[in-house]
Amino acid sequence: MSPTSKSTDRRRFLKRAGGLAVVALAPSAATRVAWAAAPSGADYRKLLVLIELRGGNDGLNTVVPYASSTYYALRPKLAIARDQVAKLSDSAGLHPALEPLLPIWNQRELAVLQGVGYPSPNLSHFRSIEIWDTASRSEEYLQDGWLTRTFSSAPTPRSFAADGVIIGSPDLGPLAGGGTRAIALANTDQFLRQARLAAAEGQARNKALAHILKVEADIMQAASHLNANYAFRTEFP
Repeated sequence: MSPTSKSTDRRRFLKRAGGLAVVALAPSAATRVAWAAAPSGADYRKLLVLIELRGGNDGLNTVVPYASSTYYALRPKLAIARDQVAKLSDSAGLHPALEPLLPIWNQRELAVLQGVGYPSPNLSHFRSIEIWDTASRSEEYLQDGWLTRTFSSAPTPRSFAADGVIIGSPDLGPLAGGGTRAIALANTDQFLRQARLAAAEGQARNKALAHILKVEADIMQAASHLNANYAFRTEFP
């Protein structure tokens, strides 16, 4: 994919996400994934949705320092005009494409964190992703993702099909480490089609085969929950 098409996709995603209090992921099967891992009638409302946009982002034109004369002096062609900024405060505001986020900002349901970093930053792209996923120090190497460690101290009910569902990538990211029941779906529709081919085969004395059968059973259970039709309070486009 070319850099131009990637940036176009990011802009399209941000525009669509702008009107949502809770962001769901495409394709359509994924819009039900967040609550679908919960069995019907489950009284468990702790839900975290993480959206990771990989690639470059122009932070100064996403959260615009429109009160800064230096911003306009250094960006004579790229700067967002002051009268176009969706103002959050007397000094900063959002790109005009993100104006639909203002209602949830005014309701104090949205926070904007700027300048997030860590001491002695590592300049390697790949190592930086590891640090991001594991919440480690720059000189510290951890095997478990930060969500894996979180779930170990505050586990979800065992009746749930999974602790977390990853959509769009086979990489477990912050759910890596083997301590969680995570499902990675590069393609949700393909996962559901392939899961229908699985069939229960009972028990096995061989440990390796027993493990394979258990994984297959977990996939079948997760797929059955992913077909759930959860009624969201927020209307998704």
